[in-house]
Amino acid sequence: MKLAPLGEDGLRLLLEREEAEMLDQLVAQLVHLLESHSGTALDPDPLFASLEVGGSETIPEDPALARLLPDAYESEADASEFRRVTEQGLLNRKLQDALAVTAALGVGGDASETVIVDIAPADLPNWARTLTSLRLAMAARIGLDDSEDHARLLADERMRGTLLVFDWLAAILESVLAIMHSPDV
Repeated sequence: MKLAPLGEDGLRLLLEREEAEMLDQLVAQLVHLLESHSGTALDPDPLFASLEVGGSETIPEDPALARLLPDAYESEADASEFRRVTEQGLLNRKLQDALAVTAALGVGGDASETVIVDIAPADLPNWARTLTSLRLAMAARIGLDDSEDHARLLADERMRGTLLVFDWLAAILESVLAIMHSPDV
């Protein structure tokens, strides 16, 4: 993986074919996870989809979904009411972001060894939110809650690969955020 700022044009992400396919597969899994909790089909209009009202009244049982859709309030009654009104819109926004990332990856097309993804400044937030969602879901699945967990998981042979992917996503996210906050963009 190589990253290069494109100044006012955003960020260029150069991925080996296997890296691009892995990222695409991770995003597809995130889409599947979000769709499994969604109560409606995604509206093709981004504005209407993000404003859609609806949702459950309780935090999801799945730890990854619970991390992605946490309670907004400490009070159970307030959290439930807020979730019931906003959860579907939040799910839809996360789905839209993830679908934009997978479309930009364009893995299904040509079979070159290197996949070049130019991320326009307007699309950087989609990438930041999707990479963050991926990392939150992964952390929930592997029990990564603090730095001590990171060291413990790194020492665990069965979890090391997953943790390295988690850290790889962090490196991409860090670059996206740095470009987003650069005065040139």
